[in-house]
Amino acid sequence: MGKRKTRSFVDKVAKGTGPRGTRCEICGEIIKNIKTIRPYKSKSGNWRYIEEMHKVCKCNEKEILIDKSIS
Repeated sequence: MGKRKTRSFVDKVAKGTGPRGTRCEICGEIIKNIKTIRPYKSKSGNWRYIEEMHKVCKCNEKEILIDKSIS
């Protein structure tokens, strides 16, 4: 049986508190995945929703979070 490496509580907390995800090549910020839900009225007059997943960082958040028209 091999030896188990023991970690203290401080080591466990330090491992889990760092930033997660990949960094943007342009601005260097961490890229976050967000879900946008946009309502629109269908041809029959009912409200429908479009759910989309986007990868957002500082350099593209204004482009993604501004209202877009439904085509």
